[in-house]
Amino acid sequence: MSELFIAARAIVGGEERCEIGFLVENGRFAKVGDAKTLALEAAHHGTPTRRFPEDRVLIPGFINGHSHAYQVLLRGWADDWGFDRWRSDALYRVVPQLTPDDIYWVFLFAFSEMLAAGITTVAEFFYLNGEGNARAEAAIRAARETGIRLVFARTWMDAAYAPDAYRETIADARSRSEALLSRHSDIHFCVAPHSLHAASPAMIEAAAAFSAEYDCMLHVHVAEAAYEGEATLREHGVTPIRFLDRLGALNERCVAVHAIYIDDEEKRLLAERGARVIHNPMTNQYLGDGICDISSLHALGVPLGLGTDADVKPSAIDEMRAASLLQKIARTDGAAFGARAAFDLATASGARALRVDAGRLEEGAFADFVVLDARGIDPWAPAVNALVYRGEDAWVQGTFVSGRRVAGREPSAAASAAREHLRSIAERLIP
Repeated sequence: MSELFIAARAIVGGEERCEIGFLVENGRFAKVGDAKTLALEAAHHGTPTRRFPEDRVLIPGFINGHSHAYQVLLRGWADDWGFDRWRSDALYRVVPQLTPDDIYWVFLFAFSEMLAAGITTVAEFFYLNGEGNARAEAAIRAARETGIRLVFARTWMDAAYAPDAYRETIADARSRSEALLSRHSDIHFCVAPHSLHAASPAMIEAAAAFSAEYDCMLHVHVAEAAYEGEATLREHGVTPIRFLDRLGALNERCVAVHAIYIDDEEKRLLAERGARVIHNPMTNQYLGDGICDISSLHALGVPLGLGTDADVKPSAIDEMRAASLLQKIARTDGAAFGARAAFDLATASGARALRVDAGRLEEGAFADFVVLDARGIDPWAPAVNALVYRGEDAWVQGTFVSGRRVAGREPSAAASAAREHLRSIAERLIP
């Protein structure tokens, strides 16, 4: 159960280091240090050793803090619609028709795409719970078979306008969540009241109580669009973040997804309560949502991560670049939110935001890492800068989860089979 990985180049703590070794035991980094010293120890103990040369660079596995994997079926044909039409004529029309078998293949495809792009952990915000746990079980099975580290954010949703496949009572949401928790102790389970408009105040309060009782995280879409704030203010007399606080959901277990339309006081409230924020810059552009002020949140010490959300292209590299460039344009300041900060969001900070012990090449952390082709990095350029501003998913040569290689440049047989199944599912469901 032990293996030594030696890297001529690696990014540790955001800085490039040379000739460094990583001893993996039982899926975690047991020792990180000088390559020669660890190689001598490995030889003495007969530990298998693998070396990556100078044209490769090891980095922490990317953390995808928010995904809806089934939305890969919506890309390409509903791209340029406004949000209301996209939701009603695409999301609500296609996704509820997915069977558990469909879910398995769609998620196998989506998770394989993520792994090929160096994403080793995904927080999957999963809606299809209105008829029980069969679809959720299929999604979990797909994650387990691909090898991706899964944070399963199980949605609670009871809005009258939602499709039946999404909607359930508080009692059903609780009992079904408990059933998944008891069956799948190997995944990171989260409760996820959908949003302030799709989950009732009573459901959000119940979800917050569940989160406290089981010490699990609570994911929630919040302040993604201006209309949400206007509606919350009109119906409840407060803005979204303040309303979450009133409902007892804003605390150190809260993962606020989007948090675009919030004022300065709400930003401070997020920080004071210990809440976390997941920024989805590519999807926010795709849907015309707006720009989250991650610069201010970062300055306040709010743990931040990045998500691929609609999975138009599940690429942490694209998300890092967008996160940095959007802050520069929003603040008209080229020094705003640099490459190192964006890289942190996709790795260590993103892992902290999800409360997952990953995203860093350090002793004790999960041994999740990515091997990049370093030939595209100019000799004079810091590797992190090159990756954020010039990097491509094609640089990913190998993806490792718990020290085990789970993806490479060529798609696996399972990923190829999933693509064929996806084609037939799309032909059946897409209008």
